[in-house]
Amino acid sequence: MATITVTENIKNSKNLYYLQNTLAQLFCREDCSSCRQDVGCRSQLIVNFPDCYEEIIFTEIIDVISEIVAINYKYRYFQNSVKVAGLSSQEKELLLTSLIAADLFEDKRYSFERFKGQTEIAIDGIFNFRLQPLRKKWEDIVSYMPSCFVNSQLKDFISFLLENKKKRVYIDGGKVYDSHYKRLLRANLMENDKLEVVKEVLLSNCGEIEINGEIPKDDEMYIKEFYKDKIFF
Repeated sequence: MATITVTENIKNSKNLYYLQNTLAQLFCREDCSSCRQDVGCRSQLIVNFPDCYEEIIFTEIIDVISEIVAINYKYRYFQNSVKVAGLSSQEKELLLTSLIAADLFEDKRYSFERFKGQTEIAIDGIFNFRLQPLRKKWEDIVSYMPSCFVNSQLKDFISFLLENKKKRVYIDGGKVYDSHYKRLLRANLMENDKLEVVKEVLLSNCGEIEINGEIPKDDEMYIKEFYKDKIFF
């Protein structure tokens, strides 16, 4: 049997829940197991599996960890560093989401390479010591932000990000799914449960939306504002 141990500061234990839940179907195989527990100031997830699955399971774990860095770590950094006037609390949340979405897959790829080859992974430790260039990139983005940001600028910025996007996501009963009908839960990493539907859609980097059923009115308002004629029912 092989083992991978992933740890986080206990105040960020939600990240390990996300990891465990995202890969639950993989971890619940008869010959695999996962156990999450808190030890002192650390939270840890221990995954055991047969040696023959090592490459597959390790790759999946690193992929989700890279997503945690590219969304949760980036969100917390921007939440503390982006100081702009002129936006409501909801609009600022959408601004942060769009800043994350703009480079989400590039940040994931960069992080993925830095977590390779580890069987004992301290997410915060590796971020602090091996991902400093990524943090510097985020600092540069913050330095370019204007001191005042109004609704029309937010709308223009998000519309720019959506240009030439072709992928379609599906909203069914207020839940967001990708083109393979896999439930998307990336917005859970943003530590704020406001506008979950529209944030999930933005994080998917989609260009079209198909909606079935009702969605919260605030989410519906922003989705119509950003996606316009790219919405299908």
